[in-house]
Amino acid sequence: MDRRNDYGYRMPPVQALADDYLAQLSLEPTTRTRGKRNRKFKHLIGHERGGRNYRWNPWGQRPPPPRDVAILQERANKLVKYLLVKDQTKIPIKRSDMLKDVIQEYDEYFPEIIERASYALEKMFRVNLKEIDKQSSLYILISTKESSAGILGTTKDTPKLGLLMVILSVIFMNGNKANEAVIWEVLRKLGLRPGVRHSLFGEVRKLITDEFVKQKYLEYKRVPNSRPPEYEFFWGLRSYHETSKMKVLKFACKVQKKDPKDWAAQYREAVEMEVQAAAVAVAEAEARAEWFQHQYWLYWRTQHQHWLQWWTQFYRWLRRWTEHRCWLQRWTEQRCSLWWWSHQPWCL
Repeated sequence: MDRRNDYGYRMPPVQALADDYLAQLSLEPTTRTRGKRNRKFKHLIGHERGGRNYRWNPWGQRPPPPRDVAILQERANKLVKYLLVKDQTKIPIKRSDMLKDVIQEYDEYFPEIIERASYALEKMFRVNLKEIDKQSSLYILISTKESSAGILGTTKDTPKLGLLMVILSVIFMNGNKANEAVIWEVLRKLGLRPGVRHSLFGEVRKLITDEFVKQKYLEYKRVPNSRPPEYEFFWGLRSYHETSKMKVLKFACKVQKKDPKDWAAQYREAVEMEVQAAAVAVAEAEARAEWFQHQYWLYWRTQHQHWLQWWTQFYRWLRRWTEHRCWLQRWTEQRCSLWWWSHQPWCL
């Protein structure tokens, strides 16, 4: 079926699939306004463009709009479709791009919007949204299905997956870094040579030094003070999240028909990485549970606002009544004491 967006452009299959899922779950209305501005959101835009008092300000300088759960969920739904489409290139998605293209003036509510989007991605599409670089704010999507195919993604990338696993295993078995000459020595045994175009991979040098590097599967760095210049390969940030050293070690052992424990140092390092990954997963689960608990409290407080106000007023009244009662009791005791002293024989 030919799916098109509001501007008449053909929609990618992933975006069309996301629209269908969101429409089925009623996360976002599927009807289009086609040029008509939604009236209930007018108060969030401020003065109409061209008005006497209209003045444009960047998002960072505007006062934050009021928190509306429906609008935040709408932005989260749009963010889901945006992430699914952007992830097709496997290039990490920047937070700045999400703010500019989707979140816009609701940047103050970015943590809540992205948490809602993460929940929808996990429940509907079985993928997790991970921040792989907190300094640069880079995000990727990772499949939750347990398989080595969590890396790279689709079946058409299976040849690239095999090549990438070979390179990752060479890097890991050589002490977590491998000289470019070592990599090419292994690839030549597989019939791959620099400068020679391959029927499946195309230009192999461009694939491993440019495409895999941009996708954060590999890091390609120059050896300091090397003349002529030499380069080394390292694991990229995405590789640490989409696979593990234990999986790569088992892959290498399967190729060489050996047991993982035959490489004692690598096996010990892989086990340590598994333990660290489990600890991180537990911490993330606890943080997610705490966030959901907080969101439930906000929802409950919104639904029972009138009862909370009534109890607050009752508590204040009870506190004032108690204070007044204590004051009245002290005043009565003082008056009784004065009356008793004034009626003693020695006071008459």
